[in-house]
Amino acid sequence: MAIIAQLLIVGGMVMIGWRHFESTRLGIAAAVLYLLMPYTAIMTGRVDHALPGALIVWAIASYRRPFIAGGLIGLAIGTIYYPVFLLPLWCSFYWERGVRRFALGVSAALAALVVGLWFTSPSLAIFAGQLRQMFGWIFPSAVSLEGFWAFPAYDPVFRLPVLAGFLVMMATLAIWPSPKHLGTLMSCTAAVLLGSQFWKAHNGGLFLAWFLPVLLLVVFRPNLENRVALRVLDADWFPSRRRQQGLRGAA
Repeated sequence: MAIIAQLLIVGGMVMIGWRHFESTRLGIAAAVLYLLMPYTAIMTGRVDHALPGALIVWAIASYRRPFIAGGLIGLAIGTIYYPVFLLPLWCSFYWERGVRRFALGVSAALAALVVGLWFTSPSLAIFAGQLRQMFGWIFPSAVSLEGFWAFPAYDPVFRLPVLAGFLVMMATLAIWPSPKHLGTLMSCTAAVLLGSQFWKAHNGGLFLAWFLPVLLLVVFRPNLENRVALRVLDADWFPSRRRQQGLRGAA
């Protein structure tokens, strides 16, 4: 699973360069730089690092299909709940067109994960515990701290203002700028996932694969100001089918 996730990250970066940047070289350059990072070699086998990053990269690659992008974001939330903080940002991007399809994709993916968890749980108590862990239903003061916040020199209470500042940043990025284009969506996605590392209780700051591929794509991206949802998204769920019906009616 870790190898497949790493391959999906690299393939998604190349796909974004070819499909959305209109330059395969930019996608390859970003992917090669990701592979050259020492982090990629050290954390190659960590599924909890690579899999959410792969899902987020392919959500960006599929941004012209809001339902698919929403499904991938929903799967990322079910894998490790921190991508849930991307929902206000992505809903803001699709607000002028596609927000319902995106929300339906997220809901469908989460519902499928919950149903799968129900059938694989031996008891109701285990299902409730796993469901709580999946969606992060834990108070900040009730978690066991690891990494930076576990050092005795740092009082865990300071996580609360950091978390509050993160929530303010998340809300601000959802409101401004408006409307958002693809470049804004990518950079703000990287910012939100990077910001979550500062208050993360478990090895915060080490999960670079969540935001590093997107951040590298932001560095290499061309001008994307014309890639707004109202221009690049079709108003219909099945645009190809409607075009075929239109051609038959004209004939």
